[in-house]
Amino acid sequence: MSGVGMLIIIGAIMLLVLCGIPFLAYIYDLNHIKSKTVGDGQHGTARWATKTEIKKTYRHIPFTPRKWREQAKSGKCPTMSVTKKKKLLSKKPAEVIEEELPQGIVVGCKGGKNKTTAMVDTGDVHALMIGAAGVGKTAYWLYPCIEYACASGISFLTTDTKGDVMRNYGNIAKDYGYKVSVIDLRNPTRSNGNNLLHLVNKYMDLYAKYPHQLVYKAKAEKYAKIISKTIILSGMDAASFGQNAYFYDAAEGILTATILLVAEFCEPKKRHIVSVFKVIQELLAPSQKKGRNQFQQLMELLPNDHKAKWFAGSALNTAEQSMASVMSTALSRLNAFLDSELEQLLCFDTEIDAEKFCSQKSAIFIIMPEENPSATRF
Repeated sequence: MSGVGMLIIIGAIMLLVLCGIPFLAYIYDLNHIKSKTVGDGQHGTARWATKTEIKKTYRHIPFTPRKWREQAKSGKCPTMSVTKKKKLLSKKPAEVIEEELPQGIVVGCKGGKNKTTAMVDTGDVHALMIGAAGVGKTAYWLYPCIEYACASGISFLTTDTKGDVMRNYGNIAKDYGYKVSVIDLRNPTRSNGNNLLHLVNKYMDLYAKYPHQLVYKAKAEKYAKIISKTIILSGMDAASFGQNAYFYDAAEGILTATILLVAEFCEPKKRHIVSVFKVIQELLAPSQKKGRNQFQQLMELLPNDHKAKWFAGSALNTAEQSMASVMSTALSRLNAFLDSELEQLLCFDTEIDAEKFCSQKSAIFIIMPEENPSATRF
C-alpha cells in the first residue's frame, strides 16, 4: 500500500473518532438516566410536616402579651384561655378555663395581628435561628421568645452587642417579677457586679459559721476548681498543651489554692479575682530562704489537711525554676482581668449567681461590644 493510501485510512479513522465522541457523550449524558428509588430510601425522605403533625408536635397557645403583663402587674400568674371539651350529648355550652402557660420555645405562629397563636415547643430542645441582616430575627423571633419566657417563668440569659434587648425588655422583665442583672462590658462602670468568687465566698462564710456542715466546704472547693479550670482553659484546648501540660495543670492547682485562701482569709471587700492576681504576684518574689519562694513558705504555715495545700501540691514539690514557671503561667492567664474598667464589674458582689438563676425567675442581659473582643474573655 502506498503512503498516500495509508494516510487516507488514518485520516478516516481520526474523523470517525472525532464524530463518535460527541455522539456517545449525548447518549450517555446524566440527563438520559431515568430517576428511580434504590435501596432503602437513599433518594432522601425529607419533607415538610403536615398540619396534623404540627398540631400534634407543638402546643398552640394564644399569644396575648397585653393580658399577661396586666396579670403580672396585679400579682397574678399569667394564664391562657382553654376551651374545655364538651361531654358527648351534653347541652351545656363549652366551658372556658384559665391554665398556666407551659414553658417552652416559640418556634412559629399563625393568625393575624389581632389574634395570634404561638406554636410552642415544650420539649427539652435547642433552637437555632439563621437569617440575613434585617429579616427580623430579633423583632419577630427573639422578642416573642423573651415575652413568652417572662410569662411562663423561664430564667433566661441574652447577649447583645448594642444593648437594645436590655433597653426594650429589662423593665418588662421586672414587671413580670424577675430579678434582672445587666453585665455591660461596653460601659463596665454602669454595669451590675459580677464577682467570679461570689459562690466561693458565700460557702466559705457558711462553713466558717457552721463548721460541722462539710457540704459548705465541699461546694466552696468545687466552685474554686471550676473558676480556675475556666481561667486556665480560656480560649485554649487542653489537647494542645503537649509537653507543657504539667505547667498548666499545676497552674490550675495554684489558682484553686489561692482562690480558697483569698475567700477564707481576706477582708470581705477584697475577696475578688484581682486579689488572687495580687497574691500570686507578691508571693512569686524571692525570699531569704534559698530554694523556697514566698508561696511555698506560706503553704508551710497551713495545716497538713488544708485543701489549699493539697491543690498546690504538684507545684510545691518541684524545682525552684519549675515553680516559678508554674506561677508565671497562672499570672499570665489572669492578665485578662487587669483592666481599670472591668475591675468595677469584677470586684463587687454578684447580682444574680448561678444558683439563684436556676432557682428563681432571673434575667441576665450581657452587652458584649463586638469591636472589643478582649472584653469578653472573662
